[in-house]
Amino acid sequence: MLKAVIFDFDDTLVRSGEVSYRNHCKTAAYLGWPKPSFSMFLKYWGKPWHAMILSLFPHYDVNKFIAAYNKVRLDSRYPLIPGALDALNFLHERHMELGILSNKPTDQLMQRIGHTALSPKIFSFIFGEQSTKYKKPDSRVFDEVLFEWRKHYIKKSEILYVGDLTVDYFAARGMGIDFCAVLSGYHSAQKFRKEGLDSEHMIPSVQFLPEWLVEHGYIKKVHGEGY
Repeated sequence: MLKAVIFDFDDTLVRSGEVSYRNHCKTAAYLGWPKPSFSMFLKYWGKPWHAMILSLFPHYDVNKFIAAYNKVRLDSRYPLIPGALDALNFLHERHMELGILSNKPTDQLMQRIGHTALSPKIFSFIFGEQSTKYKKPDSRVFDEVLFEWRKHYIKKSEILYVGDLTVDYFAARGMGIDFCAVLSGYHSAQKFRKEGLDSEHMIPSVQFLPEWLVEHGYIKKVHGEGY
């Protein structure tokens, strides 16, 4: 039976892609740099942020961009995906260990969580870019996760990772961790299928996770519940 669920953050628990794109464009405009197209932005979205900046602005000073961006983003808000709180509460009430594993810089990740109704206390860990030696899609990004949960006697066969991008899927698959794709981000069911993920392991959004877990036998149905 399932003992732990790890979540990606951006466009898995919160909507952030469009807001982040606007902030990158505002920062570029402020610096007088060319603005990336949305399609170019999505090409690198979800990868480690520093590498993403280098790819979007290969001939410019990355540190200068980061300093400006950190001012631009301060007033941004990232709304929760509808149903995210209910899904997390569903798992928390069943004494599941919960975690967040993101390529997002840790300071940005914590700021975004602080702007939502999410309670950091329900998570065993919140790992951002600076928290892990390796980054998605490298499967070794889970090394720190498995070490963290070893003290709870949780094996990787008892963990599910939930994410919206193929880099999430590649990392989980490489480590032998079960994966469920949420289609609330920018990677389609067709893209996931092309990379080898079965349609049975895809849901429209995290809102549908409790139902999916029960239907696929990860969690036993409690008497009186729907699904």
